[in-house]
Amino acid sequence: MAAIRMRSAKLEDMPAVYAIFRDAIERMNQSGIPQWDEIYPTPAILDADLASGKLYVAESDAGMVAAAVALNEECHPDYQTAAWQGEEPYLIVHRLCVSPAAQCMGVGRAMMLAVEDWARANGYADIRLDAFSQNPYALRMYTRLGYEKRGEAVWRKGLFFLMEKSLR
Repeated sequence: MAAIRMRSAKLEDMPAVYAIFRDAIERMNQSGIPQWDEIYPTPAILDADLASGKLYVAESDAGMVAAAVALNEECHPDYQTAAWQGEEPYLIVHRLCVSPAAQCMGVGRAMMLAVEDWARANGYADIRLDAFSQNPYALRMYTRLGYEKRGEAVWRKGLFFLMEKSLR
């Protein structure tokens, strides 16, 4: 598995973060995964994540920013339709994105394990997220990490699975 360190994003990380999302969107489109586009997520959304202190990056031993994720307690109203089984407080994972240059190296898995450690250390009992139904790579990773489908939501890009993992 990749050796990464999760840390709060800094302003100087943003060019790398924008590039990670731009390159990942291009790679997903080439792979037939129409999850993200020019409407979402935008640099303005990522800037807002940074400004709110909710944007985190995965940094490699070499100092390369290899992934980014937003962590907060905010969720779409459709989350209320899921059959959640975990406890509060819960953390919501948004916009996990791994650089195509770092994909298939365990960076996504390492980042999610770091997110789980961070969540436990900060008193969260549960992690919730949504995963695009047409992204087999993300679905496989989340399932292998123990996330379970608790519901579905249909948004602009199609069907998303609402997933959860208890940290207790």
